[in-house]
Amino acid sequence: MKQLLNITVKFYFIFQIIALGSCSTNHDSYFNKIAKNDIDLPKSKSGDWLFSHKEIGQSLMQFKKSNPLKPTETANLIYLKPIGNFTELQLKEIETTRQYLEIFFQLKTVTLNKVNNEVVPAGSRRIGPQQHEQLLATYLRDTVIAKEKPKNAIAIMGITEMDLYPNPKWNYVFGLASYQEGLAVSSIYRLQNKPLSEKNFKLSLIRLLKISSHEIGHIFGLKHCIYAQCVMNGTNSMLETDKSILRLCSNCQSKLNSSLKFSNEKRLKELICFFKSTGMKNDLMMLNSDLSVVK
Repeated sequence: MKQLLNITVKFYFIFQIIALGSCSTNHDSYFNKIAKNDIDLPKSKSGDWLFSHKEIGQSLMQFKKSNPLKPTETANLIYLKPIGNFTELQLKEIETTRQYLEIFFQLKTVTLNKVNNEVVPAGSRRIGPQQHEQLLATYLRDTVIAKEKPKNAIAIMGITEMDLYPNPKWNYVFGLASYQEGLAVSSIYRLQNKPLSEKNFKLSLIRLLKISSHEIGHIFGLKHCIYAQCVMNGTNSMLETDKSILRLCSNCQSKLNSSLKFSNEKRLKELICFFKSTGMKNDLMMLNSDLSVVK
């Protein structure tokens, strides 16, 4: 039954794209082709996002009707704002993330000068349940990040090396965003598991790429994906995040492309080069499959 539902969803999406115009275009053909490489979602089980969140998904038509955030002549850059005391390896991780986001969204992405943790006052800090210091995510997002947002920014994401909490009732949070305001903050603290080293660098980097592209994807109007395995899938835990993929499914890529108006082929080739240079073999394999069907 689950397999039949997945097949039905795929055919519905392909039909929907074709039905949007009076005839098929090269643009539509690209998404029809890469849809063949979409991977079915596994059946959700206890602890998974979709097991406890009954989401209905978002079609291309629904996305367009939602009036998503779009770049303008005066606001078209993505910014990253490092907050904290970073090691050289952590700064390398942030720079690699900047490069990735610039390719992923096909928008110029800039890293602002870092500030130290002293910008967060004592009233927005605490010693958390695990006995280490945490910063209040809402203060970082709504005060520090909001004040740093340049006029030509369409989105800005703060990155801190300290752990975050959203309110006194929560133990921690990986990140927090205000989609309408184009603001987000994320932490690399729990992505590392332990102090960042060459040994755990790639795992921490992949996690940051997933979380940052997912959150900024929300800023651009993408809802959680329920159609296929996709970076826009909701996740309940780091274990579920680790099982997710960096690739946008054909449905979510078509939505993002309808707003950002990038060349799908250019983006695909640049992502392939990125995955080659960073040694991300699984992601490289998936996008090489996309390239093989659109040639």
